[in-house]
Order: sequence, then structure tokens, then C-alpha cells
Amino acid sequence: MAHRHDLTNDTLPANETRSLALARLLSVVTNPLFAGIAAYLVVGYYAPGGGPDGMAWAGLAILMQVTPPLIFYIIQLRRGVFSDMDVSVREERNQLYLFGSVSVLLSIAALVAIGTPRPLLALAIGTLVVGLICGVINLTWKISMHATGMGSLATIALLYVPPLGLALWALSAAVGWARVRTRNHTPLQVLAGFVASATTMALAFAFIGQ
Repeated sequence: MAHRHDLTNDTLPANETRSLALARLLSVVTNPLFAGIAAYLVVGYYAPGGGPDGMAWAGLAILMQVTPPLIFYIIQLRRGVFSDMDVSVREERNQLYLFGSVSVLLSIAALVAIGTPRPLLALAIGTLVVGLICGVINLTWKISMHATGMGSLATIALLYVPPLGLALWALSAAVGWARVRTRNHTPLQVLAGFVASATTMALAFAFIGQ
């Protein structure tokens, strides 16, 4: 079970306060939705047949796949359904996984119908599978969504631009530290997120994205 971050600046030494602030900043800028958008842009630009046309396809995929879950998240957060921006309470994440999976499934059907390039379809299908895996796990155990988002992005980048992929894996490691530092997750929950996303995306692009 992950711990909630319950330490305040008044109870921490200065160096601990700075590390906690850094961890929270990393958590904000690597939000899973941001990582998902970045993954589509990487595939759209760097995949074979990419460039301007690929970026246009990526923009369409982002609009169809990322926007609905984002709107749902914002609405539920403003309604007070989620306890905080991280959706730290495991049980509260169930509806997020369910809505996201249904939304992504519908977007995949639409993307197939309009002839979306295979690399972008591989990313969409990989995203669906990762969401389903995490949703099932979340019924009994919390897994890091930040880790799955960054693991997916870093794995995809490694396939097309190895130096960028290595840099993103280094950033992913920092994000993993941040999620543990803020007490949102345990190291094992972060590791599980990396393994689930990296394995799923590697298989998706191997069998679908070529």
C-alpha cells in the first residue's frame, strides 16, 4: 500500500524540504496525460512516413484519445470525486481506468476506420492494453500511473531515437524516485509500472507498428 505524503515543510530539514519540492515538481511536469501526448508526437514525427503528415495524424490521435479522459479527470476533480490531483486513493482510480479504457477502445475503432498509420495504431492499442492491465491490478493493488506513462514514452522513443530514449529513461528513473519520495507509491509499484508499460509497448510495436 502506498503512503500518502503527510510531511510538511515545518517538520523537515531544509535539504529534505528541497528534495520534496523537486519530487512534487517532477510529478506535475510528467503527468501521465502529458507523457501520453509526448508519445504520440514522438511517433508522429519519427516513425517511418512521419514528419508534417505524421504530426497531423498524431494531433488527430491525441484529440480523439487523450482529450476525453482529460475532460473526465478535470470534471471529477472539480466535483470533489478525487481526493487530490494525483488521485492518490486507489479505489478512486477505478472509474478513471474504466472511462479511459472505454474511451481509448472507441478511439481505436475510429482510428482504424480512417486509416491511421500503423505506428500510431500500435501506440493506441498499446495504451489500451496498459490501461487494462493497470485497471485490473488496481482492483487490489496500486500501480504507478506516472511510471506507466513515462515507461511507455521512453520505450517508444528508444525504438526510434535511441539517444532520446536513453535520456527519457533517465528522466523516468528520476520520476520513479519522485513518486516514492512523495509517498504516493512504493518502489515495487513504480517498478511494476515500468515493466508493464515497457513490455506492452515493445510487443505492440513489434507486432503492429511495423
